[in-house]
Amino acid sequence: MTDIIFRSVKVQDYDPEMPVDVLVANGLVSAIDNIPALPGAQEIDCAGLWMLPGAIDMHVHFREPGATHKENMLSGARAAVLGGVTTVADMPNNTPPIVTRAAFLDKAALADAVDMCDLRLYMGLTADNIDEIASVAAHPRFAGIKVFLGATTGSMLCDMGTVERAARRLDCLFVFHAESEAVLRAAAAAYGPGTSAADHLTLRPVEAAVDAVRRIASVFSPGMRFHICHVSTTAELDIINSSGGITCETAPHYLTFSAQKTEVAGNFARMNPPLRTESDRAALFNAMVAGRIDCLATDHAPHLPDEKLRPWPAAPSGVPGVETLVPWTLRQFQLGHINISAAIRLLSERPAAILGLADRGRIAPGLRADLMLWDPESTWEVRNEDIASMCGWSLFDGMVLAGRPIHACVAGKLVY
Repeated sequence: MTDIIFRSVKVQDYDPEMPVDVLVANGLVSAIDNIPALPGAQEIDCAGLWMLPGAIDMHVHFREPGATHKENMLSGARAAVLGGVTTVADMPNNTPPIVTRAAFLDKAALADAVDMCDLRLYMGLTADNIDEIASVAAHPRFAGIKVFLGATTGSMLCDMGTVERAARRLDCLFVFHAESEAVLRAAAAAYGPGTSAADHLTLRPVEAAVDAVRRIASVFSPGMRFHICHVSTTAELDIINSSGGITCETAPHYLTFSAQKTEVAGNFARMNPPLRTESDRAALFNAMVAGRIDCLATDHAPHLPDEKLRPWPAAPSGVPGVETLVPWTLRQFQLGHINISAAIRLLSERPAAILGLADRGRIAPGLRADLMLWDPESTWEVRNEDIASMCGWSLFDGMVLAGRPIHACVAGKLVY
């Protein structure tokens, strides 16, 4: 692997004011200093650029195996690194679902063929597969266990009794789709199937999320690694923050859009859980600014436009996001809503810690060289035609975000 010297770059984890040189060798950050010329090393002039740790998106759906007409691991990885994301953790609701040792190993072999970014994989928890999970929990691509407490894409519903048994047996990360199936079914019985995406908020009410988070907190004890996915209200966050150790993520779409977007964009703005009220959105955004949310993740769920254009309720739930995660977050820095340290915490430091990846999330000698180079003055007006994901669209179409990174480096390899 060729050594790389990044010349005259501002390293936000080191000294954000003083340009330095960064030497990358053997996949690691080797030195941060005034680096002399080295025979055979590639040199990159980074004057005016900032170096940030590569982002970690701990919640993506790259669709392989089973739905590669929407996305595959290679196309998803390319989209990720174009947006500055160097590590992803992929969800198990594939076809077949990743609930057996054999299915996990088959998927891991597919991931081994992709070197654009680091692909970690979750397994889904069912009533009878704890032994299957235990058999692969030491695998280098194993990220943790996904628990579906409410029906969404796929069919891996799980109850809290199974979660308790698994948590006593397995010392690993549990990530939860926290919507109560009982509340969802009660809403469907009370309101019927609805007539459009505008009814999605009624059919998947806040109470479903709050009830599920409360149940999760009731079985949590210190030492367990419980993480709540796609938090959409501060009512959930209040329970999480008082739990004594449960972590959580939210997605940029919950911080940007409300149910009013669903009324305009229809099924393109349909996801589980749904976009909430404007007051929920504003309160959640303020909670992010206040540091009450551990990290940002996208729930990147690419569907093709013709699938989203199907009449209600046949259109699938989910929106893409892996390309816009970093530009959205850094735009909040540019606008003065958060400082750069908070952006790094949300994008890199906390997801690395939650996933147990001690070798990344920061920039320091000896750590894995997962890096992005970014122009702090740059902006990007998002256009669907610029989206690299196979789905070819973004809910942020037409919005101005921070510019995408100029370069991305994964384990010491310059991937673009």
